[in-house]
Amino acid sequence: MATVRAEGLRAFPSPDPAVPAMLVSYADGRTVIQRLTDEGLEPVVGLPGMITKECRLTPDGRQLAANQIVDGERRAVALDLTNDAVTPFAHDVGAVLLSSPATGDVLVAVDTPDGVKLGWLTPGDAHARLPGELNDIEGVVLPLAVDPAGDRLALKVTDGARSRLLIHERRTDKVREQPIPPGVIGFASAWTEGALRFSYSAPTHPSGVLAVDPSGTAAEWAEGHDTPDTLPWCDARLERFDGPAGTMEAVVYGPDWRQTKHVLIALHGGPEAAWDLSFDPTLQRFAQAGISVIAPNQRGSTGYGAAHRAAIVDQWGGPDLADIRHLLAAVNTARRYPRHPAPMLFGASYGAFLALLAAAADPLMWSSCVVVGPFLSGSRLYADGSPAVRSLLDRLGGSTDLDDDLGPRDLLRLCPQIQAPLMVIHGEQDNVIPVEHSRALAQRLTADRRFIYREIAGGEHYPLSGRGGRALLDEVVDFLLSPVRDNLALATQAAPA
Repeated sequence: MATVRAEGLRAFPSPDPAVPAMLVSYADGRTVIQRLTDEGLEPVVGLPGMITKECRLTPDGRQLAANQIVDGERRAVALDLTNDAVTPFAHDVGAVLLSSPATGDVLVAVDTPDGVKLGWLTPGDAHARLPGELNDIEGVVLPLAVDPAGDRLALKVTDGARSRLLIHERRTDKVREQPIPPGVIGFASAWTEGALRFSYSAPTHPSGVLAVDPSGTAAEWAEGHDTPDTLPWCDARLERFDGPAGTMEAVVYGPDWRQTKHVLIALHGGPEAAWDLSFDPTLQRFAQAGISVIAPNQRGSTGYGAAHRAAIVDQWGGPDLADIRHLLAAVNTARRYPRHPAPMLFGASYGAFLALLAAAADPLMWSSCVVVGPFLSGSRLYADGSPAVRSLLDRLGGSTDLDDDLGPRDLLRLCPQIQAPLMVIHGEQDNVIPVEHSRALAQRLTADRRFIYREIAGGEHYPLSGRGGRALLDEVVDFLLSPVRDNLALATQAAPA
């Protein structure tokens, strides 16, 4: 129908039923909103900067609320598609989030001395209204959708490894929880007369659409999606484990890890990330092979407050490694089956770095280890990484050397201590962690233990999810479950606390 040359392009519904869609394109520092018609593109509004989060202010869609970003400065504005008018909102409004076409109000983020708060703004008002109960919710809050009448607001709240769905009643400023199955709410959502729908994922269900009746308790997968009962996946649950600085939550797959033969501790990447109750193909494959998986959210993980997240700033491989070593000791103490092998270890990206540190710190306490895309040290990654990676290292202090019994967290120095059978996987085209890090690690590792290095031609940062990833994951499982070797540790041994 049309060709658009732009740095960014997206569509939103047209106010005119005869027009298939409205297009927002950004190029050369300017945004253009156009109608997509049978004859081609028809410009409607052009303005400087980038426009984001456009949403209807009126039922007919001829007036929009949006964020305008010019020279790095963001302001919330109203756009009139009939006359090209651009009207700024109140000066304290940080960003447009959602709108209610039925009432003409906009949900905005407001900068206050106490931090960013949620508020409702009627265009033309000097200030937004900041409901008390709406801003007293604990956890990370993400507005999802407004009901058609404009009376209720649906909110996603991240509560550790799972999501909660809350409904805020605008008239009474009351918040209630809407029951949903354990899982994770995504970003796409819509509230129509029939139901509130949003993207959703659960341990036994890849991403789909969950439909909820906010006036009752029913929640069901949208038509066309298989239900968890018809899918061959293993369910997961949340457990809490004691750590050296308090408890930590973990996502656990498979049978009771206290009694099963094979247990694997999986470490997430990031480090600003976390395991959650969304569908995870890698952990599912491990569980289907009969492995009990413990996926902890050690210090440094997101979703558990600022202090938990910031615990590893200037201390990569410090507090988080202490949590993993403590978890290892707790698992071994609780199992105590003389003929059961010690736990296995898996990690990707930052989790691969952390897993190799754990394998070196307690070399006799792991039965095997598989890592995907490790880096050698924060300082070496800083020297080799992209500007985005360097920015992350600067912000989190990833290049800081630690001075403790284990010494600097440099895997070229520490890897000779690893005794467990080890598989290292790295994508040749990894644009986050250069493949040279794993090549150097492979050259340094001695030949007196079982070691496999798999460099995946054309592979990217996580080749287990790329082309040929299923066969590669099968290879990983075969490696983990291969016969016990002479140097295999037994769970009766105790790791240092």
